[in-house]
Amino acid sequence: MGRTQGFYVDTVQRTSSADRDAVWSVVEGIGGQRGWYSTDRLWAARAAANRLGLPPGRLRHREDPDRLAPGQRLDWWTVETLEPSRRLRLRALVRMPGEAWLDIFLEPRADGGCLYRQTTVFRPAGAAGRAYWYAMLAPHKAVMGRLASDILEHARR
Repeated sequence: MGRTQGFYVDTVQRTSSADRDAVWSVVEGIGGQRGWYSTDRLWAARAAANRLGLPPGRLRHREDPDRLAPGQRLDWWTVETLEPSRRLRLRALVRMPGEAWLDIFLEPRADGGCLYRQTTVFRPAGAAGRAYWYAMLAPHKAVMGRLASDILEHARR
């Protein structure tokens, strides 16, 4: 976890024996009725907590179950950037004291596998945002680490 020019950044990086296209098909299929692979209860809890206070933290929302496009809604995210087989950037729609993005980047490796890099970026809004980041850091690390592992495990199958 680091801090760069007012942003908090946390990166999970893994290598996979699965090729980039296999990993991409899992990444692009995330969310909606398929869920978020193994941490669905934690994602659901986050969405429920958001619904208690303020919309739009709706769980299980996808316009197309197989393909994503820029501007599309994906559960409580918006697809901000999509470069097929390479990069997906999601912007969080949930209420929090700041703004958040989830960026997944895939790079092919010479051995036929790929490098998977998943970065969370958070721009806190004042002291409440900074307190929120540190309060959520342990569960965030657990969920994001598991998400990366589960995506790669599904791609290897």
